[in-house]
Amino acid sequence: MRVFLSLAVLALVPGLSACSSLFGDDTPRRPPSPADQVPQAAALDAENSRDLYLGIVDKLRQGGKSRAALAYLDDYDNRHPGDARAQVLRADSFLDIQDYDRAEAIYRELLNGDQSAAAYDGLGRVAAGRGDWAKARAQFHEAVRREPINVKYLNDLGFAEMRIASYDEALFTLRQASELAPTNAQVRNNLILCLDVAGQADQSKAMIARIADTKERRAVEQMVRSARAQVRTPTTAGASPTTAPRRLAQASETQP
Repeated sequence: MRVFLSLAVLALVPGLSACSSLFGDDTPRRPPSPADQVPQAAALDAENSRDLYLGIVDKLRQGGKSRAALAYLDDYDNRHPGDARAQVLRADSFLDIQDYDRAEAIYRELLNGDQSAAAYDGLGRVAAGRGDWAKARAQFHEAVRREPINVKYLNDLGFAEMRIASYDEALFTLRQASELAPTNAQVRNNLILCLDVAGQADQSKAMIARIADTKERRAVEQMVRSARAQVRTPTTAGASPTTAPRRLAQASETQP
C-alpha cells in the first residue's frame, strides 16, 4: 500500500524513462546513469555536481524507479560516504516501496543532524503509511517547527490534521501553505478538500470555480467527490490506509 498524504493530488509526476538505447548497430547500451548527466567540466566531488546527481536520482524515484534510485545511491555513497542528503533520498526510496522499517531506521539516524526536519517529515510519512495519522501529525508538526516556511512540510501537516478531523488547525495550516505558495496545485487541492469536509462547501466550490482550465476543474470536482468519504473515515493507529505513499511523496515533494 502507498501512503496517500496528498489525497488531493491530481498532477502526477511524469514517468522517467530508464530504457536502454540502440544506436543502429544492434549493440545494447547500458541504461543512462545520473552521472552521465553531470557536466563533464565539473568534477563529481564539486558541490554543484553532487547536487545535480542527487537531484537526478530524486527525479528517478519520483518517476517510479525507486529501486533503481537505491542502486545509484549505492554508487554515490561509494564516492561520497556520509552525505546526509543522500541518506534522506535512500529513506524516501525505501518508503516508496513500502519498506517502512528500513525507511524509519534511516530517518531516525538523521534526527540530530542538519537534515532533521526532513527526517521528521519522513517519520510522519512512515506513520501515515501505517495508518497512524495522529502520530504522523506529531512528526509533521516537528518538521514544521524546525522549518516553518517549508511548504512541503506544511502541506503534509495540514493533510494529517484533516485526517484526524482537526479541521480548524488543518485549514489554518493549509491556508498558510497556500499564501506561501499560491501556485502550488497540491496545496490548493488539499485546501479545497479540507473546506469541503469541514462543512464549508461554498468556499470549496468557489475555489474550484476559479480554476481556469476546464479539464483540471472537473478533475478537482471528481477528486472531492471520491475523497470526501475516505477523509471523513475515522483514523486510528494500525488502521488500513486507503491509498499509497507515492501520492504522499508527490504532494509533499512537488513544489512551485
